[in-house]
Amino acid sequence: MQSVICTAFEQVSADNGDRIAVYGLSENLTRTFADLWRDFQAMTRVLAGLNLPPASCVVSSVGNRAAFVSLFLACLDRRLALIPLDGHAPWPEVLSVARTFGAAAVVGRTGAADAAATWTSLPGGLSLMRCESLNVGEGSHSCYGESVVLKLTSGSTDRPKAVVSSECNLANDGRHIVEGMGIRRNDVSLAAIPIAHSYGLGNGVMPLLLQGSPLVLRDGFVPGQLAHDIAACGVTVLPGVPFMFDYIRRLGAAVSPTSSVRLLITAGAPIDVETVRFFKRTFGQKVHSFYGTSETGGITFDASEDVSDPLTVGRPLPGTSVTLMASPTAAPGEGRVHVRGDAVAARYALPDDDEPLSAFTGDGFLAGDLARLDTAGNLILTGRVSRFVNIAGRKVHPEEIERVIREMPDVIEASVLGMPCPTRGEMLVACVRQRGSLTAASIRSQCAARLSPHKIPRRIVFTEGIPADARGKMDRRALEALLSRALVDDEA
Repeated sequence: MQSVICTAFEQVSADNGDRIAVYGLSENLTRTFADLWRDFQAMTRVLAGLNLPPASCVVSSVGNRAAFVSLFLACLDRRLALIPLDGHAPWPEVLSVARTFGAAAVVGRTGAADAAATWTSLPGGLSLMRCESLNVGEGSHSCYGESVVLKLTSGSTDRPKAVVSSECNLANDGRHIVEGMGIRRNDVSLAAIPIAHSYGLGNGVMPLLLQGSPLVLRDGFVPGQLAHDIAACGVTVLPGVPFMFDYIRRLGAAVSPTSSVRLLITAGAPIDVETVRFFKRTFGQKVHSFYGTSETGGITFDASEDVSDPLTVGRPLPGTSVTLMASPTAAPGEGRVHVRGDAVAARYALPDDDEPLSAFTGDGFLAGDLARLDTAGNLILTGRVSRFVNIAGRKVHPEEIERVIREMPDVIEASVLGMPCPTRGEMLVACVRQRGSLTAASIRSQCAARLSPHKIPRRIVFTEGIPADARGKMDRRALEALLSRALVDDEA
């Protein structure tokens, strides 16, 4: 069966030809729709010649590069299950994901990984490494038998977890977003958010492939370049996370009120209502809240121009329905968010019998979010059944960082918590008991070798003991109090 998305893009590329499709600002290049179609065909030919096991996994650590688009399409066309990672993921993290999901190959930017392995050149400055050299193990390649993308997401433990999103799920999510947000063919979106994540895929890559909406790629949020990028590329849609908009509000790296941007979108974490008011007052534009998960794609969007307090995340996108289910942890009038729709995936890549936070229900997905409806029927998120650390919209498991720190010589105990941070929502703070002479700098340096930048603790607090309750388990409240005092003392 021919790829649904590839078929759609074939028509899009024919209709748009030499029109610019991708502005690769971090690479200093542009690609037209005709270029992207040729890139896709070239990538497909190379992958076909490598004889990867049918329906096996390919891990991508390409990041926000134009070549990601051709790799994405080629994997769909070849029925390879793509696992996109953030381009800043360090090699040990890429290796861990490849082993967990039994990947057949890893694709990255040429020279991105320092590994004693043979890399095969791919189009667009990418390279592929067969995973036999990673000791993944014979016969471990996961097979899915259809065109899928495995979206990494956060479970209740630090074990890597991936949602099996079919090609139809991805295409439907893109169509819902385009219709629900009113994204037009001639809109130009700036993706400083990772296109490897569900948000970037749905709001950036899918509109490009399904209807020909050009995409501007930055390999991260660069405040000093933002106004220039918008003006140079004629950006009209800016999807971001609260951290980005808070930064613009407080430090003045502002989008010009006369700029081309007509739609500002925020997702990934709650945004401060004062930031939304600032944009409305200063630029006459509201920052519109968008709510979604890796399991469901987009769920709701606040299309209104009113700034309410508390802010809502709006109403369900087309093709999506939301109900609130009873939960013992919910306050009166609240419930757990249950989502139905043709963008909702059906399962995780690996079974997880210990996952209490969220679940596929057969007819939808029961999220870990608690919410209520306002009098107009808009959804207001009120909390979670269980809480992750949310770093500028990216969810992080403290257990993963704790494990890395505990493996360091001279570390006796380590606990990591999320503490309030005015610029990023939360920041990671590590409490460490040691027997040697470790410094905060040495711990952060060793973390940097194994963890993505957003997972590195911003602060390290050394202690003679980590608070425990009567059962010998970490006393979270006592630890939070200890860390709060330590942070205040540091600032004094």
